[in-house]
This record gives sequence, C-alpha cells and structure tokens, in this order.
Amino acid sequence: MTAELLAMTATVPLWGKLSDLYNKKLLLQLSLGMFVVGSLLAGFSHGVGLLIFSRVIQGIGAGGLTALAQVVMAAIIPPRELGKYAGIFGAVFAVGTVAGPLVGGVMVDTSWLGWRWCFFIGVPFALLAIVLLQRTLKLPTVRRQVKIDWLGAFLIVAGVCALLIWVSLAGNQFAWASWQTAALTFGGVLLLVAAVFVEARTPEPVIPLDIFRNRTVTLTTVASLLVGVAMFGGTVFLSQYFQVSLGKSPTVAGLMSLPMILGLLVSSTVAGQVISRTAKWKRYLVAGAVVMTVGLALLSTIGRTPTSPCSACSWRCSASASAC
Repeated sequence: MTAELLAMTATVPLWGKLSDLYNKKLLLQLSLGMFVVGSLLAGFSHGVGLLIFSRVIQGIGAGGLTALAQVVMAAIIPPRELGKYAGIFGAVFAVGTVAGPLVGGVMVDTSWLGWRWCFFIGVPFALLAIVLLQRTLKLPTVRRQVKIDWLGAFLIVAGVCALLIWVSLAGNQFAWASWQTAALTFGGVLLLVAAVFVEARTPEPVIPLDIFRNRTVTLTTVASLLVGVAMFGGTVFLSQYFQVSLGKSPTVAGLMSLPMILGLLVSSTVAGQVISRTAKWKRYLVAGAVVMTVGLALLSTIGRTPTSPCSACSWRCSASASAC
C-alpha cells in the first residue's frame, strides 16, 4: 500500500500539468490503461518484488485518475453545477476507498477467489471506462507550444518520495531519531526548496506558485492534506485493528467499516447538492473539519485490555495462536 500511495502522491501534479498541455481524454484513458496493467501484474505476481513493482504502476495510474477525473469534470460542467457533481464524485471516491477492505475481505475469505481477485476485480470496470470515454467524452483539443519543466518535475517527485519513504519506514526499519531520518528529511526538504526555486523561474512550471497567493486555494490545499491523512490513515489502521487486535476475519472487519462508508456517502452527496443550490461552501467545510476532529478524538480512546501472551508470538493480545 505504501508503494501505491507513494507513486500516486508523487505523480498527481505531473498528470495535472500534462492535462494543460495534451489531450485530456487520451491522458485519462492512458492512466486507466496503466492501472489495468498494474492490476494484472499484481494479480499474477509470484513474488514480493513484482507485487511492489506492480503497485507502483497502479499508483501512477491512480495519480492520473485522481487528477484528471476532476480536470475533465471541471471542463464539461458549468461552475454553478460543479458543487453537485463534485459531491457525487467525492462520495464515490471516498466510499470506494473505505469499501475496499469490505470487498477485499469477502474475496480473501472466499476459497474459490482469493487475494488475487482484489486486483482482478477492477480490470473489467477500468476497461469499460476506457470504452465509454472513447464513445461519449468530447473535449476540444487546444494545440499550443509545449514545454515541460523536467527539472521541476524531478525535484518535486524526488522530494515528495524522500519524505514519504521516511514517514513509511521510520519507527519500523529504523528509529525516528536516527541518521536515516536526518538524511531523508533533510534531503526531502532540500529537494522541495530547490523545486520551489526552479518553479518560480520557469515559464511552464509543473505547479504554478502564483495560485497559492489566493488564500482560499492555500487553505483548501491544507484542508485536503489533513482530510487525506484522516481518511487513509483511519481506513488502514482500523482494518488492521479489527483483525490483529480484535481477531476478526477480513469480511467481518470490512463490515465493521460500514458506518464510515454510510457517513461518507450521505455527507458528501448532501453537501454537494446544498452547495450547488445555495452557492455557500465555507460553513460545510468548517463543519466537516469539526466533525472529523471529534471523530478522531473518539477513535483515540479505543483500546483492548491485554489478556495473556500469545503462544505464537509472545505478544499480549486477544487473538488466538491460529489467528496470529
């Protein structure tokens, strides 16, 4: 999962920039194609190395889908109606993210399917999406002189990757206070500072720094970061907590995530509809942040009283030796 999220996070701004220079429909179909290739490689893999590599390819495709789906939506939908469709899009994305553990758990627990179908199941939907885009999506192609800032793109990807690798491995592969931490954090920050220096001086930057002069853009970017941390972090942690600490099966762990799915679906859809009708969005953003903070505070109180050391690994947990 770390490999997929790493590739997705690092490539989202690159896909967004490419959408300004090339055909948006073609790029969206390309990202879907990369996701299909990565899914097939992951499903047929027989080693950890190939599985991680395939997840990187999936992440690059997912980065394109994350950026381009919203770009295309903004290109074909009037601004007045954008809130309604953005709410639906956000609901589908969030529900898909949180429902993954439920669907995957059912497949893992089904003897004639298994874990490989966690990757295969998305392939027919992606292929169908490619066909539907080809038949229905009509976007004008604006031809202009193209100049890609390769140095800025490299510095952004390298800086983000260094920091994400540090966050992923610190406390596990090495201590938080270690030379590896110092090297990765210092290197990542240095690369991002260099990226800012390059982006401020190139005529075709990957990320135009002028957009951050708008206070609303800056604040919503920060809010998106925090929401992403809460959603992805909460989803991954709870799935492992239900199985490792409480000893639940993958299917049951997925079912226990249904309240989060329901909340995401209802709140995102309703908020999008109301924003389109009233043209007021700030109150819902603030209310969502408050509710999310309260929910995370409540989650911080969960725990499990240790029983006896597990005979399989000597950990003090509630799982049986067979569950471990």
